Amino acid sequence: MEKIKDYNRAFRTMKAVTLVSILGFISATVIYYFQYKQLVDTKNDQVYVVTDNGTLSAYLTEERDVTPFESKYLSEIFIKSMFAHDAETYDRHLDDALHLVDEPSGLMVVEQFDKGKVKDNYIRWGSRTEVFIDSVKILSNGLPAQARAYFKQRHYIGSELKTELAIALKYNIVKTYRNEQNPFGLQIADLDFVPYNQYKSENE
Repeated sequence: MEKIKDYNRAFRTMKAVTLVSILGFISATVIYYFQYKQLVDTKNDQVYVVTDNGTLSAYLTEERDVTPFESKYLSEIFIKSMFAHDAETYDRHLDDALHLVDEPSGLMVVEQFDKGKVKDNYIRWGSRTEVFIDSVKILSNGLPAQARAYFKQRHYIGSELKTELAIALKYNIVKTYRNEQNPFGLQIADLDFVPYNQYKSENE
C-alpha cells in the first residue's frame, strides 16, 4: 500500500513538472513569435535606395502631413550648405547639400560654381562666402509644395566684405526616402534661379 502511495505522489509530481514545462514552452514560443514578428516588420520597413552617392539604407514611414515649418527648415539647411563655404568646407558643404536636392538641380548649381572657379578663388584669395536669408516662402500646402527663397550671399576676404550678391530661387518640395544623409524625408526639386526684385515687389 505504501508503494502505491509513493507511486501516486511521484506520478502527480511528474504530471505537475510536465504541465509547467508545457506552459513554459508555450510562453517562450509566444514571446519568440512576437519578437520575430517585430524584427520582420522592421526589415520590411527598411529599403535600400540607389543614388549617385551609393546605396543607402532607408526606412519607409507612414503617410503624414508635412508642415510648412519642415519645408522651410529643409530649405534653410540646403541654402546654407550649398551657398556658404570656404576652401576647407567647400566639398563637405556641397556633399551635404546634394543629398537634399534632386540630381539635375544639384548639378546645375555645381556647374555654375565650377565655371566661376569658386573653390580655386577660395584657395587663391583665402576668401569665404556667407549667406543671410531674407525670406523662405512655402506657397502651397501638402506635397509637392511650391517654394521661393530669397537671400544674400556675401563674399569676404578676411574680415572685409568684398561683394554682396542677391539670389532668389524657385523650387518644389517633394517627398523622398529618409536616410542618414537626409533625415527629413523631403527633397528640393526643379530648382531654378529667378530675379531677386520679385522679393522686393512682394514686400513693398
